[in-house]
Amino acid sequence: MPPRKSSAPTSSAKPASRATKPASKAVPPTKPVSSAKPASRRGAATKESTPAAAPQTTIAENGYSEATANGHGQENKKVNGSTPRTRKATSPPAEGPVAKKGRVGELVQQAKRGRRRSSVGLTHVNPLPQIPPVASPHNALFIWGTGDMGQFGLGPDELDEIPRPKLHSWFEDEVEDGKLSRDGAEGSGGLESVACGGMHTLAIDEAGRVRSWGINDNAALGRQTNNVPDPNNPESNIPNEDLETVPLVVESLEKEGFRAVKVAAGDSVSVAISDKGDLRAWGSFRSNEGVLGFDGVVGHPTFQFTPISLPVFNKIKISDVSCGTDHVLALTTTGHVYVWGNGQQNQLGRRVIERRIKNSLEPERLGLRGIVLVAAGSFHSFAVDSNGVVWAWGLNTFHQTGLPGNQEMIITPAQVEALHPDNHDGSRVIQISGGEHHSLFLFDNGEVWAVGRSDASELGIQEDHPAYEGLKERRQQTQDEREDRVSEKQKKLDHINQSSKVDEGAKERVEMELAEAQAALRVPMGEYVPDPIRICFPPIPETYEVVPPFPAYKDSKPSDNPIANISAGTRHNLAISRSGHVYSWGLGNQAQLGLGADTETAEVPSLVRSKLLRPYSAKVASAGGQHCVLLATKKSD
Repeated sequence: MPPRKSSAPTSSAKPASRATKPASKAVPPTKPVSSAKPASRRGAATKESTPAAAPQTTIAENGYSEATANGHGQENKKVNGSTPRTRKATSPPAEGPVAKKGRVGELVQQAKRGRRRSSVGLTHVNPLPQIPPVASPHNALFIWGTGDMGQFGLGPDELDEIPRPKLHSWFEDEVEDGKLSRDGAEGSGGLESVACGGMHTLAIDEAGRVRSWGINDNAALGRQTNNVPDPNNPESNIPNEDLETVPLVVESLEKEGFRAVKVAAGDSVSVAISDKGDLRAWGSFRSNEGVLGFDGVVGHPTFQFTPISLPVFNKIKISDVSCGTDHVLALTTTGHVYVWGNGQQNQLGRRVIERRIKNSLEPERLGLRGIVLVAAGSFHSFAVDSNGVVWAWGLNTFHQTGLPGNQEMIITPAQVEALHPDNHDGSRVIQISGGEHHSLFLFDNGEVWAVGRSDASELGIQEDHPAYEGLKERRQQTQDEREDRVSEKQKKLDHINQSSKVDEGAKERVEMELAEAQAALRVPMGEYVPDPIRICFPPIPETYEVVPPFPAYKDSKPSDNPIANISAGTRHNLAISRSGHVYSWGLGNQAQLGLGADTETAEVPSLVRSKLLRPYSAKVASAGGQHCVLLATKKSD
């Protein structure tokens, strides 16, 4: 998840709970969010979601050379000697028996059209999260980016930027002492899982203990760091910086015997799942207006500093969890999805009444069934069902959901037809990661697709990519509209000045409007790609010293360098190839790209290297608001 502390989702400002290091370059402004207020909170959450009808349109930017009636074409290639089939959004038949009304009628019509639908109504069982086997060699932690709030976990004296991946020395010392292992043997143990939040980090060691570090103003660490007595000097307290900047164990979980296997982090909310499917949560949520609280219960603290269970899950087992900036999605073993947190951008898949906004802090179940995967962007959400159908909802101002049309918010889950297995030769989405206004999709064949905002290279497309032509057209259209506005205001001012009696008040007002229109010419345009497109990656390096040239789009093949893991930060991304290499792209004005101190933007996926990382093979990465973490194992000699 790509969390970011902010009271307004469309701002590119850094988190505000503490003073942060100013960005070295101004971040382009975001597209304004619709101000329409949701009308109701319940109702939509209890109904089964209805698949969104795809309008007839021609898509050229996703790399397809053929247009299809449902708006999502196939690449101009044949499979087993035949052209892959496409599906059309046709109208119901005009003749025959009278169609049934409502949801039943709609499903009947889908069946008649031969259109594959999701597994709504089917029972699906997801396994409990499993304890992973002991890694040998151990999983080592690498870090880079900005750590001025302690999110590196290297102590209070190491808060500067780290421009390239650095081996986490504190954890390596713990491994030597056997403090991360299951048996306590020296030289054993490591980390099983990591997750970056906005400015905090969570990890699970091989003993199943959750460790946390980073900013704790809003209780994100699951432990107290203020006014903690110093055991060596009872008359004084341990400085909170010492407790926040070191990866300490969340003791309350350890004391209850909670064996963690998965963690997820938002801006200030954290969640952990045990091997028994139990869920614990802590921290707090924010709304556009400020701190929203934790569970909305009268008398309960606004900031939940220690992990607690949530009553709704007392008899429910959780298989997976994902956090957005200020919302959470939990997947049950029965294939249902529960959502809670801030829902002002419809990221909860249901309407939220502003005067009852705290009601959204109580987990509620969506109407989706048969779900096998959940994922969250900053202010939007995804789910994938057992048929491989991707569902999306939430903020869509930059088309980050991948749905057709121009809706700025998707109120309830809708099918993303462009990602359906039928449109990808049967390949299915197996991982999704959302940033602030863009989204990444990993398919089981190693392909990575992306959609949404692109003015800071979030989508990693080169100039010869078919989608680039659409970007140029929209860029020119926006520029023309801005210039027309300047011309309009200038003519209006000229008319006032030529009047026999100048209205000074009107003149001053138009001069101000003209200045604003002229200033808009210099503002970045908030560009986007409206339909999911394939991202190219360079070939696998033959040697560490030589970086292969980036291929032309027409010459690139996903099979040349299939990807195994993806993670989207606020406006930057990480990908790990099956060969164990790390790639980054997007905006990294605080060293988030790991490409060196002088690289703040990477237009296409670029190989991340460092001397310390060289002997390691990357396994999994997590991109946060200002920092990144990576687990890697040492290569055999």
